[in-house]
Amino acid sequence: MPKRSNKLRLKKMKPKKKTKYYEWQQKALQGGVCSTCNRRFDVLTVDHIIPQSIVQVIDPEAVYEDEENFMLVCAACNRFKAGRIDIKNPKTKELLIKYANRI
Repeated sequence: MPKRSNKLRLKKMKPKKKTKYYEWQQKALQGGVCSTCNRRFDVLTVDHIIPQSIVQVIDPEAVYEDEENFMLVCAACNRFKAGRIDIKNPKTKELLIKYANRI
């Protein structure tokens, strides 16, 4: 069975509607300073302050559209935080209250 090229897969994975999350992914590709460790990187990742798994249950639309819940971090910090809530982040409490009011 012939292998598909990565280019074909990437084209199929592109979102039909450009979400706010997609826009943030484009910003992340430009690099900058990690919001967590404050080091400079050529490429960053988009992290959800309140994890996707929690937001998905409360408001599925907000996972990709709520810019208040996004921050740009390096890959290492994103992997370290994973699906946990970072109580050190000042926006965490505000966002938890916001999502709790939607229940």
